[in-house]
Amino acid sequence: MHHSFGQFELDEAARKLSLTGVGQKIQPLVFDLLVYLVRNAGRVVPKDELMDALWPGVIVTEASLQRVVSLTRKALAAGGLQDAIHSYVRHGYRFAIDEPGLGYVQPASFQGADDLAEARRLAAARDWSAAAKLFANLADIEALSSADIDLWALVVECGGRPTEAIPVLARAVAAHIEAGDFARAARSAVTLAKIQAERGSGAVAEGWLERAASLLSQSPDDSTQSYLLWMRSRLASSGGRPEEALQLASAAHAIAENCEDPGLRALTLTYKGFFNLALGKIDEGSEQQNHAAAIALSSQVDPITGSLVYCNILWSCRTFADWPRARQWSEGFESWCTASFAQTSGACDLHRAEVVAAQQILPEALTCINEALPKLSAEESWSLGEGFRVRGDIFAMIGDLAAARADYDQAYALGWDAEPGNALLLFETGDLDGALAALDRALQGMSWFHLQRRGNLLVNAACIAARGGRSAQASIYLAEIDAQPERWRQPATQALITETKAALCEPGDPNGNRLLLLARQLWTSAGVDYHAARVRLQLAKALLNSGDNSGAKVEITAAERSARYLGSQRLEEEAAMLRHNLSQDSQSPVDGSMQALTA
Repeated sequence: MHHSFGQFELDEAARKLSLTGVGQKIQPLVFDLLVYLVRNAGRVVPKDELMDALWPGVIVTEASLQRVVSLTRKALAAGGLQDAIHSYVRHGYRFAIDEPGLGYVQPASFQGADDLAEARRLAAARDWSAAAKLFANLADIEALSSADIDLWALVVECGGRPTEAIPVLARAVAAHIEAGDFARAARSAVTLAKIQAERGSGAVAEGWLERAASLLSQSPDDSTQSYLLWMRSRLASSGGRPEEALQLASAAHAIAENCEDPGLRALTLTYKGFFNLALGKIDEGSEQQNHAAAIALSSQVDPITGSLVYCNILWSCRTFADWPRARQWSEGFESWCTASFAQTSGACDLHRAEVVAAQQILPEALTCINEALPKLSAEESWSLGEGFRVRGDIFAMIGDLAAARADYDQAYALGWDAEPGNALLLFETGDLDGALAALDRALQGMSWFHLQRRGNLLVNAACIAARGGRSAQASIYLAEIDAQPERWRQPATQALITETKAALCEPGDPNGNRLLLLARQLWTSAGVDYHAARVRLQLAKALLNSGDNSGAKVEITAAERSARYLGSQRLEEEAAMLRHNLSQDSQSPVDGSMQALTA
C-alpha cells in the first residue's frame, strides 16, 4: 500500500519513506510504527496495541515504545510534520495532520491588499466568523465570483451555521450557471442537498439532487458525478434501501479513485464501508473505513469532509456497541473539531456523550448531550431523535426513570427509534410483552441504523426474554446471533450474550454464577464501567442466594465504588439494598472467623 502525507511518500511494499522524492534513512521499527499509525490515521491507537504490533510475542516496556515514537517524530521533522503524531496520556498515540484545508474551493490566490484577499486569507486561517462577515459585506457592495461564493458558503457552514449557508449556495448555483460552469453549479447543488437532508428536509434534498443531475448532463464531470452518487447513497440508506446505498457508494468511490481529490476518495470509501457494515460485512467495512480515514486525515481535506469521515466511523462504532474503538475515534474527532471549528459540532457532542456515558462519568455525559441537543436541532435535525435516545439512556443509568421515559417518548415522536433503552425500561417497570414487542418492531427496520444495531437489539431481546422466564423465545433470538458469530464479536455484545445464558440457567446451577463472572469480565474489557458494576450486583445477589456472603460482599463493595465514580444513584441504591440484605443474613467476617477458630 502507498500513502502520501505532506511532502512524504510511504511505500509499504518497498519499505521506503521518501521526502520530495528523496529516500530517507529510517530504522525498521520506526518504519513499522509509522506504517501502523498511518494505516490507522485519526484513531488514538492504544499503547498495548502498538507494542503487540511492533514486538509480537515479546514483553517490552512503554519506554521502548516511547523511544520509537521519538525517533519517528524526528524522521518526520525533516518534512515539518513532527507534530503529526499526537500523544494521549495513559492511552496511546494518533497520527493526523489536524490542519484542514479548503478542499475544492481553495482560492487560486491569496495575494492582494483588498478586502476580498483578506476574506480569503481569513478563511484559510479558519477564522470563520470574521471571514463570513467580510464576505457578507463584500456581497452587498460588489459582485463576488462564483468561486468566492462557494468559499463563502463553506466558511458559513464551518462556522456552525449550515442552514445560513443555504441561500449562499443557492446564489453560488446561479452564479456558476451564469458563468457557464454547469459542473460547479451541480457540485453546489449537491452540497445544498446534503444540508437539506441533514436538517430533515428529504424532499427538498431530492429536488436539489435532480437539479444537480440535470446540470451535470450539460457538462459531465467525474468528481461531481462521484459526489452526486455519494449523496444519493445517503438518501437510499435513510430510505431503507441498504443494497442500493452500497451500490451507489461503490460506484461513487470507483469514479473518485481516478480523481485528484483525496477528500472525495475518503468520503466515498467511508460510506462504502459504512454500508458494508450495515449489511454484515464487518471486516471489509471496517477495513474500508480505516483506509478512508488514513486518506483523509493524513492530507489537508476541508473541515466538513473530515468531520463526515469521523462522524460516519463513530456512528458505526456506537451502533455496533464497539466502545473501545468508539473511544479511540471520539478522542480523534474532538481534536479534529478543535482544529477545524470555532465550537464543537452537535454531532461531536452527541458521539462524545454516549461514549462518556458508556465508559466514564454520567453527569459529564449528561452535560455533553444537553449541549448537543440545541445544536442538533439547528444543524442536523434528522439526528435529534438520536440525541433524545442517548439522553434517555443516560437518565436511565443515573436512575431518573421518569426523565428517561420522557426522552424515549420524544425520540419516538421525532420518528426515531429509542430501542433498546425503551424496551429495558418497559421490562423493568413490569411490561415484558411491551418490551419484547418494541424490540421486535425495531428488528423489522431496514434503515442503516436498524441494520447496524441488529446485534444489539437481538441480544437485548434475548436477555429480556430470558430474565422474564421466556427461555424458548430467548433461544430464538440467540440462534440468529449464533448463526453469524463473526458479525457480533464486540465485547459488549458478547457480555450480553453471556448474561442471557446466565439467566437461562436453572436456579442453583453454579454455571450461572460462572457466566455472570465472565459477563462482568467482558464488560470490563469493553471499558463499560456502568454495566460491569450492574453485573457485579447481579452476581452479588446470586452469591447471597447461594450462601457465599464473602464473595457477595466483595462484589457489592466494588459496585459501590464504581457507582460513586460514575454518578449513578440507581446503582448506589441497589448496592445499599444488597448490603442491607447481607447484614441481615450474615455475621461480620470477624465473628465468622472467631466461630471457626473456637469450633
